[in-house]
Amino acid sequence: MKPFTNSPFSRFSSTCQLFGIIPLATCLVATLHAAELEYRLAAWWKPELISIDQRLASIHKEIQGLPRMPDMDARGTHGFHSDFTLDSESNWLRIDWLEPRKIDAVALIPTRLTTQSGDMSNYGLPHRLRIEAGLPGQDEPVVLAEVSDTRLATRRGEPLFIELPPTQVHWLRFVPIDLPTLPGKSVRFFSAAEALVFEGESNIAPQGKLSANFSIDAETGWNLRYLTDGKSPLGPAEWPETPISLGWHTDIASSRNTVTWAEIDLEKPRLIDAVRLIAAKGDSPVKGPGFGFPVRFQILATDTSQGEESWLVVWESGPDPFPNPGYNPVTLTFPDVKARRVRLLIREQHQPDILTAPRILLSEFEVLKGITNYALGKPVRTTDAVESRPHDEKRVWSAAGLTDGHSSTGRLMPTRPWIGQLAKRFNLETEQRSLLSQRTRILNDSRTATLTTAFASLAAVIIGLILWQIRIRLASRRHIQSLRRRIAGDLHDEVGSNLATISLLAEINYGQPGDDSADDISRLARESSLSLREIIDFTLVPKRVRKPLPERLREIADVMLRGIVWNFTESGSLELDLEKRRSLVFFFKEALHNIIRHAEASHVELCLDVSGGYATLRVSDDGVGLPVNADSTDCLRTLKQRAEALGGRLNVRSSAGHGTNLELTFPIRNTRKP
Repeated sequence: MKPFTNSPFSRFSSTCQLFGIIPLATCLVATLHAAELEYRLAAWWKPELISIDQRLASIHKEIQGLPRMPDMDARGTHGFHSDFTLDSESNWLRIDWLEPRKIDAVALIPTRLTTQSGDMSNYGLPHRLRIEAGLPGQDEPVVLAEVSDTRLATRRGEPLFIELPPTQVHWLRFVPIDLPTLPGKSVRFFSAAEALVFEGESNIAPQGKLSANFSIDAETGWNLRYLTDGKSPLGPAEWPETPISLGWHTDIASSRNTVTWAEIDLEKPRLIDAVRLIAAKGDSPVKGPGFGFPVRFQILATDTSQGEESWLVVWESGPDPFPNPGYNPVTLTFPDVKARRVRLLIREQHQPDILTAPRILLSEFEVLKGITNYALGKPVRTTDAVESRPHDEKRVWSAAGLTDGHSSTGRLMPTRPWIGQLAKRFNLETEQRSLLSQRTRILNDSRTATLTTAFASLAAVIIGLILWQIRIRLASRRHIQSLRRRIAGDLHDEVGSNLATISLLAEINYGQPGDDSADDISRLARESSLSLREIIDFTLVPKRVRKPLPERLREIADVMLRGIVWNFTESGSLELDLEKRRSLVFFFKEALHNIIRHAEASHVELCLDVSGGYATLRVSDDGVGLPVNADSTDCLRTLKQRAEALGGRLNVRSSAGHGTNLELTFPIRNTRKP
């Protein structure tokens, strides 16, 4: 049966996926482009960013080829601990050799303590350290090196490794210059888990005599001699990788006194002087490092290829139980002996409690002459009935793992390059953190500068647009003013002159005696001319200097009330803004217009009174008065609208045959009604 590859549901699902992926891909591409642009701007602003990134890439590549610090404390002894003092330099320690030795490097492995408050990875390590030496034929010590900053703030138990020019010395002294104080106290002390002095590839510190101004040797785990016992928090020198075989796991014994052994055939007689045993490191934290290390045992050697009668005991642990070394190598030295076969004979197996069956676990068995391991890759023979035991789907326990060159957690390597490379990794990681901090700071500063520049540019653009708009508006306003003036001039010159001509012609009496049409034409022309001037005055030329308001009202009355006796009185000075002046003038003209058209008056009284922030305009006539429904007429409606525009109040008194009295009261500087 064919799958529904072309079904509607399949096409719908594909479409949904497509429309979901496209925006995501678009956002991703945009983000990458934005990040690249940000980086380019930062590199342009700070060119050293490119060199920082080049150095970071180089460091990353270098670090890949270096061993890593072990992820678990190997346990073992604590090491050396000086007295508690107020100063630093009195807490020195010294190594003497019977004969001059040519040294070229030294190392200190910090003490790591686990306390209730946490891990103390650099317990007692100084901030500054001086290394002095006694040279053959010289009485005064010579300073071989001085470490100005051990970087305790970032060090997490990494060894302090110092390369020296090859120098013949009788003794070597480590002098702490600046020791840290205990929290909350002023006392200082010097501590180290292990001291190593290299002559080429060999660590000759165990061959020297240790001395110190003072050493705490009575407390468990602390002793001056532990400084060169080969036990440190770091464990064996190894390159981290997962071996196939974890090492040798014996048959489960019925008693811890069950004797067992493992034998290595060197394939030909060799001159040897030491055996090195490396404990196993299981996965169970309950068992811990060193679980299964022999309690009582011997090292036997023979130079024959077979037979049991010629075994020679070259080393034995003695009557006391051998201390558990943790996950640390144990080097057992003895006088030179020629051996073809070397046997580890175990007389008491490890049994930590009655619930755990006795057993032996070892990860490597080395047979040495100096630093050369003759056992590497050689065949192993044991008393076990089971040659190989699976540990998990990839790893096994097998006797062959004793000579495969691997511990339980990595490939074994020489001590000096391992210590040097761990120290180099620490230095590179410290430099890497510093460069990353610089890089982050540059990118942040560049981002801040870019955003500041962008906002400043945006602000400048906005300000420019605002100024541009203001300029456009001012130019438009000037254009409108100019247009107003031109229109006013044209209206005044053309329409005004035409109206004046009409008025002049009307005054020439072409009609019969008693014909008033010419007077009406003249009056209307004068009124139209006056209205035109008012419109031009208020609308087209708002900023023109104007006549005083009373004089303007008189001029209007003179034009409109021709043929009617009128009288105008005033008290006080009146200055109004343009809008109020316009509304008052139009109110006044509307009132006079009503008198002309409807009142049939022969006398008009006009009065403008100003006092107490208010102005009152009274218009009275002796005409026929207003009709009964005058409130609803257009004339009064217009007058009331003008009064409201002034923010004032209009009172009207009128009676038939007795004329009309209009009284308008309004505020001069606000629109509040009285």
